[in-house]
Amino acid sequence: MPHGIHKIPAKTFRPDPALYAKAMKSIRSTDSTMNEHLNAFLRWLTHETNELPERPPAPLFTDP
Repeated sequence: MPHGIHKIPAKTFRPDPALYAKAMKSIRSTDSTMNEHLNAFLRWLTHETNELPERPPAPLFTDP
């Protein structure tokens, strides 16, 4: 596919900046990407699956 041409058009997503930073920290501790996690959550939300994406243990977020 030529550079700049995508099969699926981009969607605008504007998360809270602090929440997004925490999510990126979380995803870096797994073997995944933000895109994979969002798609997995949307599949769960729309009842395509009952499986939620992997998430790290809670102590990851104990620091402010």
